[in-house]
This record gives sequence, C-alpha cells and structure tokens, in this order.
Amino acid sequence: MAHPDVRHSLGGMAEATKPTPPQRERWQLHWNHLFTEIVSTDICTGCSGCIVACPHDVLAYDEHWHPVLIPTGRVDGSPARCVHGEKSCTMCTRACPRLRGWEPEIDEHLWGRVRNTDDRNEVIGVYKDILLARTTNAEWLENGQDGGLCSAVLIHSLHKGYIDAALVSYVDEKWRTRPGVARTEEEVLRAAGSRYTYSANLLAYADAVADGAERIALVGMGCMSSAPPMMMKRGARKPGKRIALNIGLLCSKSFTDDIFEDLIEAKYGVTRGDIVKMNIKGKLQLWLREGINDDNYLEVPLKECHAFTRPGCNTCPDFSAQHADISLGGLGQSGGWTLTIVRTDLGRQILDEMIAADWVEVNSAVDTDPDAVDLMRKLAAKSRARWPVTGDGERPDADLRPGLVPPA
Repeated sequence: MAHPDVRHSLGGMAEATKPTPPQRERWQLHWNHLFTEIVSTDICTGCSGCIVACPHDVLAYDEHWHPVLIPTGRVDGSPARCVHGEKSCTMCTRACPRLRGWEPEIDEHLWGRVRNTDDRNEVIGVYKDILLARTTNAEWLENGQDGGLCSAVLIHSLHKGYIDAALVSYVDEKWRTRPGVARTEEEVLRAAGSRYTYSANLLAYADAVADGAERIALVGMGCMSSAPPMMMKRGARKPGKRIALNIGLLCSKSFTDDIFEDLIEAKYGVTRGDIVKMNIKGKLQLWLREGINDDNYLEVPLKECHAFTRPGCNTCPDFSAQHADISLGGLGQSGGWTLTIVRTDLGRQILDEMIAADWVEVNSAVDTDPDAVDLMRKLAAKSRARWPVTGDGERPDADLRPGLVPPA
C-alpha cells in the first residue's frame, strides 16, 4: 500500500494536469458601444428594449424613434458617454436585438441551434407550423385585422391566466399611435387593427408593472419581438422574464408620421380624422368615415409611400418576426384569414387550446394558400438582404466576436 503522503502527492499531480476550461470573457459592452454602433448609424429600429432594461432611468425615447441619454446621465455633456456605463453598467447592450451577434445568439437561446441559412424554408426563421387561421367570434373578427387572430390569442391568454396584461398600441381619433396596456377583452378589442406608423409597445412595460402585472404579452414587429429573448440570453432578465408571451407581426417597414399630412392629405385630401381603418395588400388601403368620398375608401400606391419609410426600417432584416412565439400577418390571398407562423411550444399549446375550444379555425397555409407562403418567403429574403455588411463581406449578425461571450 502506498504511504498516505504519496497518495496525496499523486492526487495533487493529477489535478494539476487537468485541462483548464476556457474562460468566458465578461460582457463589457455599454452605452458608448450601443450609441456608436447602432443608434448613430440608424441601424437602431427604436424597439425601446434598452430603455426598458436601463436600471438607472437615464435613457429616453426621442421623436426620431431612438434612445437618447438624458443630460443627468451624461459624462461631460456627451450623448455617447453614460456615467453608469463607464462604471460598468451593461444593461442597455444586453437588451439590444441588433448589437453584434444578436441573431445567432437568440436562435441558440430559443431553439438550441442557429437557423439554416441555406434552407429556403428557414428564410423566415425556425418554426413548427405555417397556418391560415381566423377567429370564430364574429365581433372579434369584425374588430380585428384580417382573421382577428391576434385579438383572439390575447383574450384567450388573459382568460387562461397565461398573461395578466398585454403591451399593445392604441390609436386616437387623429390616427396617432401610442403604446398602452390591455388588461381586459374590451381593451384588447380597442387596440385591434394595424397601424403603419411605429408604436414602441415595449415602452408600456413600466405602466404594466406599476399596475401589478407579472405575466405580460408583447405585441410588436420583429424588431421588438427579438428584444425579450435577447434580454434573457444576455442577462437583462428582470424585464425579460416578465414577457410571458411574445406575439410578432410580419412587417417590411413602417412610415413616419409625416405620411398623413405630406402625402395622404396633401395629395388626396384625406385628413387623419377621416381614417377609420388601414391595411396593406400591395397598396396602402384606407377605410374612411361616412361622407368623405363615394366609396368611403382610398387606395394609395406603395411607391408613393416609400419616401416616408422610417430610417431604422431601411436596414432591418426581419420581415417575419422570427423570434416570437407566434408570428402573424395579413398575406393571405383570400381575405379574412391571418397567416400564422407557430414557432415555440407555448405558441402551439395556446393555438391547440383555442382550436379545441372552437375559438379559431385553421388550415395549412402551405396546402391552401401556397402563394401567400411563397410571397412571405420572398419578402423575408428581400428584408434580409437589407442588413448592412462589414468591409470584409461578413454580416454583423454572424459576427460573434470570438471570446466575447455573454454570461449564461
């Protein structure tokens, strides 16, 4: 038998020869990086995730849909130098769904793998089902957009306790949008319908939390729907964990508020207050209040609207809200149905419950409307081509910056 001292010595040698695991570099990106790489370059979409995640309340939202550093948070008055960031606060960059390797990071977090960019089917992101769906409730269908599915999902989720509030947008009589909170069926229906000017619905998060909400649904375009999983992946978990349901809206762009006065009113004589409903089906469609014209309806060619595109939309690569639980849009060639992409187990569970309760009816979109699915993939590919490339031809969303790994 070996002497105890020998055994101790051999054990120590064995431990010393074990390979040392690679060290994960601490996430150190802060406001200066976000301002320099994203905000000042107009890559920022205005999702407001950084504002919601900021624990010091020094970020605000400006009229150009950008986060701005308020004067009390600045070093030497600089809009790019945050006093808290330079003391190691990194919350804003942990929430940004456009900074550095955002897309593969979120893919890995949600699906355990990165989307297959060589697979034509996954140009819209990872998914389980592509369906055409509509609510069976006549009131919800009448109040909602296309098949009224977004309203139905929110109402079902409120009834079942998946959520106790939803971050949505409301529109006033002048067709001005604002973020808001829906807690009841009535409020959900009041928020129903599409707006093609931007509403940063995440900004209503503070109001929902102040009112006691713990399980919150987010309804927003792809830029917004990528923010909650980005928060969870990079460690801004305090706001991220409260987003219990993520509903994404298919979107190729949104317009600046000037479109109402400078185009719709200036050229067509229709004011904001004349509009009661909007949609896009190859053209901007406007339903008008009684007596405005013979049809109470106006169509505006989309080519006339392009000049009013928000700057952040020009580089946004996400048409299909690729990181939501359920993604919804109005591309169906036959009216009255919502093109629905089911992505997560939660999304499928909720939709299965609604089908079983006869709240919705569904069909396979691939079988019943292949043209709509093909159009969706074409628009998604077109949007992905907008994302800027670096000087060596690599896309920033594939740039993981080896060694700079956010904490698990």
